[in-house]
Amino acid sequence: MASIDEHLRSPEISVDEHVRRTQIALGAAIAAKKAIYLDMRYWILLRSAASGAGSGEIQELLQLLRDGVARGRFFCPISESVFVELMKQSDLSSRKATATLVDELSTGVTLIIPEQRVATELACFLYKYSGVADLHPLKHLVWTKLSYVLGTLHPSQTPFDPAIELAVQKAFFDHLWTIPLETMVATIGDQPLPPDLTGEASEAMNAGITAHADAIRSFQQAYSAEVRGAVDVTCGAIPDILMAIAHAQGIALDQPTPEQRASTLSMFKNLIAAALEKGKARGELPSIHIYASLHASLRWNKGRKLRANDLYDFQHAIAALGYANLFLTEKPLQVMVTERHLALDKLYDCRVVSDVEDAVVAVKAML
Repeated sequence: MASIDEHLRSPEISVDEHVRRTQIALGAAIAAKKAIYLDMRYWILLRSAASGAGSGEIQELLQLLRDGVARGRFFCPISESVFVELMKQSDLSSRKATATLVDELSTGVTLIIPEQRVATELACFLYKYSGVADLHPLKHLVWTKLSYVLGTLHPSQTPFDPAIELAVQKAFFDHLWTIPLETMVATIGDQPLPPDLTGEASEAMNAGITAHADAIRSFQQAYSAEVRGAVDVTCGAIPDILMAIAHAQGIALDQPTPEQRASTLSMFKNLIAAALEKGKARGELPSIHIYASLHASLRWNKGRKLRANDLYDFQHAIAALGYANLFLTEKPLQVMVTERHLALDKLYDCRVVSDVEDAVVAVKAML
């Protein structure tokens, strides 16, 4: 009730603006820390170590991570993909134990969902090249708390009048902001989860790769096809971003007609895809570039089939390479992202390690 009363005194702040301000404050608070991203294999190994099991190397790694987090040197954020894989674990006690460790090492921080990340990267990119000054750094805008790992929702169509509903929405957001992952996992319990469609998706993608394999003559050709497909699917918010940029510059624009919106969208999609193909904008648009690079590499390596779990691995790579300083993962993915024709680790200055002993060395160096 105290939070609702507080928000009733600021009706001029929308719920979206309140969320934005809170996330920016979080991003600024962790900006000096290094981010270490762990894939699900490492979370499982560390969970075993926390229970007293595992090798001496994994025990040492856990202690190093705990020391670094406690000293405020780094944090171990998760992403939507980690949460989904966590919820696939059949044993509730194992899920809760993993979630408790995530709460500790992540300091309650996760990346925003992939769709929001792409939209945020696009917005920062377009704002930057439109001449708008005093922009928040991208890395202040992509973090949220674990309770919002699957996105942000607000109570709506309540019986309250609009002013009270707005205050309730903001107070509800503040309340969930503090909820640990372990509580979420315990609350969900053994309720059935939505069906996992990664198997069907990987089969469909393999069929498409096979059908068009003869047309792929080079990695660059595969990259161009993938990046244009990715831009086409993920960049639908461009007209809205451009309207917001105009508003920020004091320019009043009429709402575009559907034809004008489609024309603008097509033009900017082509510009962004061409920039990425030519090696430009890859630093500003990491999610699209990493996605296209991984899928292009898969298509170029014609003897390799996409596995269902690869889709999770690719999402881990997109999250880690774009926003972490160290990525602990499995050997095949390490090899893939560090190959010379990709060199994603060098492009985004993110060290990629698969061996536990090497992970110990890397974390010691960060300490």
